[in-house]
Amino acid sequence: MTDPFEQFDLPVAFEVDRSQLDERFRRLQAELHPDRFVRQGDQARRMAAAVAADVNEAYAILADDYRRAVRMLERTGVDFDPERDTSQDIEFIEAQIEWRERLEEAESTQDVAAVEAAGVELEQARAEARTKVADALKDPEAPMANAKDRVLELRFFDRLLDELKRTRQSLARGNQSAAE
Repeated sequence: MTDPFEQFDLPVAFEVDRSQLDERFRRLQAELHPDRFVRQGDQARRMAAAVAADVNEAYAILADDYRRAVRMLERTGVDFDPERDTSQDIEFIEAQIEWRERLEEAESTQDVAAVEAAGVELEQARAEARTKVADALKDPEAPMANAKDRVLELRFFDRLLDELKRTRQSLARGNQSAAE
């Protein structure tokens, strides 16, 4: 795969201009659409489809804070194993346990107000984690291990927010069933 930053002609930076990214994505998609290659035969269409798929993947990386940060770390030679790597920050590990327990308790008691309060706090914590990632990746003097820990924290919040979304849906289904 071509480097996503190069493919979209963007500077290697955590902060991306979303409108510029979207505009370049639409332009590349239009240029590479397989229908544009109908007269050039099946092989040209297949090649265009493969390149378009590569553009789609590059866009997905650049549009996602976590994936973009991981790509930036990988560019600096930091090994990143999303299945095995965990934050080494003991305070953050303890905070993870507290967040999970709090969310599990709110779900088990079906306390919608507690779930919503946790959601507000999680969104704020995720925003703070994102700022920490941006700062860590911006500082060329900072050790990349620190940036990696910040990225892992961002991943945690993204995953927990996904769990929160499922919890909200589950509680909404339960409330609908009770109302019927």
